[in-house]
Amino acid sequence: MSYSLTQQLLVSDEQAYKRATQSEFLKLAGHGKASKELLGRWLANDRLYIHSYCRGLGRLLSFLEYPDTVQPNVDPGATTKLLDWIVAALVNIRREEKFFINTAAEYGINVNLETGPDGRVASSTKLEGLRRWEALYASVSPNEKEELPWLEAAVIYWGTEKCYLDAWSWAKAQLSDDDGSNDADGGAVRKEFINNWTCKEFVEFVEELGRIIDDAVSKLVEEKGEDVKGKLFKRVEGKWHDVLEAEEAFWPAT
Repeated sequence: MSYSLTQQLLVSDEQAYKRATQSEFLKLAGHGKASKELLGRWLANDRLYIHSYCRGLGRLLSFLEYPDTVQPNVDPGATTKLLDWIVAALVNIRREEKFFINTAAEYGINVNLETGPDGRVASSTKLEGLRRWEALYASVSPNEKEELPWLEAAVIYWGTEKCYLDAWSWAKAQLSDDDGSNDADGGAVRKEFINNWTCKEFVEFVEELGRIIDDAVSKLVEEKGEDVKGKLFKRVEGKWHDVLEAEEAFWPAT
C-alpha cells in the first residue's frame, strides 16, 4: 500500500481535528436550533472567506510550473492536475457564493456584516477564524528550496475542504426526521445548505485534491527513498495545525 501524506495528517492530531469539525454551532445547525441571526453571521463570514480563498488560489496559480512538452495518453503530472482542480475550485466557489446569497434571501437571512464608511468590514467585526484564514491564504507562496514547491499550499486547500466536508457531514448526522417547519432558521440548513455541503460531487472534489497530493508524494518517495516521508510531513505539519486552528475558530460562539 502506497504512502498517504493526507491520511497521516488526519491521524496526526485527532483531538484537534475533532475540535475543528464538531462544534456546538454545527450541532445546533444540525438540530435546527441555529437562529437566522447566528446562521447569517456565520454565512456572512463564510462569504468573505470565499474572497480570500480565491486570492490564495491566484497566488498558487502564479508559481505553478507546467511541463513544456506533452505526450498523448501519458499522465500529465501533478501540477497540470492541480491546475485542473484549481479551475474547478474557482467555478465551484463562485457558484457557492451565489447559492449563499440567493438561499439566504429566500429564507430572510442577512449575510452582510456591518461596514465602515469605506464600505469595508473591519477586521474586529470578523470571526477570529476568518482572520486566521485570511492570513493563511495571504501566506500562500512557493517553497522554492524544495521539490513539490506547491505542497504546503495544496495542503492548506485540501485541509480546508476536508474539514468543511467532515464538519457538515457530522452536522448532517444530527438531523432528525422533522420537516424543518419548526427550525429556528426556517429550515434553511436542513432543506438547502447541508445537502449542498455534503453532496457526492463535493466528496469527489475533496478526494481528487487528496489524490493529487498523495500521488505526487508517493512518486517522490519512490524516487528518493523512505526517508523523504518524514521530511515531507515535517514540511506541511505546521500548515496543517494552522488549518485546524483556523477551522475551529471559524465556528461562531453560541
